[in-house]
Amino acid sequence: MGTCYTTVAIAGITGTLAKLITKQLLRRPNVHIKGFCRNPSKLPHSLRSNSRLTLFQGAFENTAVIREAVQGADVTICCYMGDNDLMVDGQKILIDACIAEKVPRYIASDFCMDFRKLAFGDHPVKDAMKHIHAYLEEKKSQINAVHILNACFLERPWIGLWNSNKSCFMYWGTGDEKWEFTSYDNAAEFAAEVALDKNSNGFMSCKTNHSSLVRGDYISMKEIAAEFKFAYNEEPKLECLGSLEQLYGIMHTTRNHNPDNAYAWLGMFYTYYSLNGQTTLPAPNNNSRFPDVKLVTVRDFFAGMRKTDIGKRSF
Repeated sequence: MGTCYTTVAIAGITGTLAKLITKQLLRRPNVHIKGFCRNPSKLPHSLRSNSRLTLFQGAFENTAVIREAVQGADVTICCYMGDNDLMVDGQKILIDACIAEKVPRYIASDFCMDFRKLAFGDHPVKDAMKHIHAYLEEKKSQINAVHILNACFLERPWIGLWNSNKSCFMYWGTGDEKWEFTSYDNAAEFAAEVALDKNSNGFMSCKTNHSSLVRGDYISMKEIAAEFKFAYNEEPKLECLGSLEQLYGIMHTTRNHNPDNAYAWLGMFYTYYSLNGQTTLPAPNNNSRFPDVKLVTVRDFFAGMRKTDIGKRSF
């Protein structure tokens, strides 16, 4: 009998998470990948030269190229990241192409907090995900939707919350509010497992076990400071920036004054909705379904990170 291959189409394959998912999938010898992107040169040569990866170049509106890219795929993973035109219109074009080519499953470009608990307008960049969720519900008789939820990426939040010059963690609220964390690698590993498991449909969450020894990735800023001391043998300072109510007011005022400059306000929205408990990932989690995914904790993260690199933009 011939070898049984799984074909995975990845749209937006040059993105940070998409490249990590691609690497995870190519570790399996029986996986073929069809990657779609605007600029294939952004993909490392080590991936571009892999014989099991075929690349398709085009704009997100190019239906003909997209259909070619998803043709014959067992599952399509969308890793788009951009404005609403891309995240809503682009995904709808991609979903329609998958339906036309009879791709059985579509993994939406979510990879975030539980956006279902947000109202439209609460967290502006999550509105696109709500629109796509609704669109996939309309199309559920034609394609199976998969939504991967994960917590705040460990590599991201320190920018603006860690001051290396003062050796200080800054926080909003009381310092006792819990963050949920997931590493990029863990999200990629989890996505690869979900993609290859044809029975994985609906909402999937990549979330740590709250009863783990060091509380896993569910941890307050005060506890993060303790983990920092454990890792670097140094007591960091803690500085409160204000209450969550004050953060809410500041983030909306900043956005109202300059709505087009997302860099000025987007981080505050992520911080607020990470801390206020509204978007906490659902239980039960799916970690036990994929035991090979060894989740990274804050302690693990600090153990593998030089203190001088905390907060640097490595992604």
